[in-house]
Amino acid sequence: MPTQRLFLFVSILLLAASSALATSNYEYGPDEYVTVANGISADGKYAITAHGGGELGYDNFHLYLTDAASGKNIGPLEEVVETLDTGADAFAAKWSRDSQQVTIVYRVDRHAPLKAVSYRIGSRRAQCSKGPFDVKGDELIRYWQSHSSESKPSPKIFGTTLKHD
Repeated sequence: MPTQRLFLFVSILLLAASSALATSNYEYGPDEYVTVANGISADGKYAITAHGGGELGYDNFHLYLTDAASGKNIGPLEEVVETLDTGADAFAAKWSRDSQQVTIVYRVDRHAPLKAVSYRIGSRRAQCSKGPFDVKGDELIRYWQSHSSESKPSPKIFGTTLKHD
């Protein structure tokens, strides 16, 4: 009996570890832009969205600053590069209360530190203020873990989604 419990315990730990290391990929529709975790600004004017082409979303993958009301892209966030994942749920946006700053946290490798890029938002533009930089503080690591690992659907999807099995 103790051996069975130990086996069950180890199996649960391995399953949890493997899901934490899994890559999040998504096949986007041609005009589909999916809001990242916590991607809607506090004032509701902006969204951080993800879009890419191809079967796993890696073709021309980018994050975008998007008008949250109209769904129109304002522009790509060119500094968010070398991403491991293409699923919007793998990125976490941390907005300031006044919606004038946003930090995006993401993975570039399964075993490397997280990366982040910070932007100032003004005149309907995103201007890089810092990064990409290695995330070293516990606050951003915990923020990414609590927001990107949620398996709930995106709060807002713009465009036409593909039918996924």
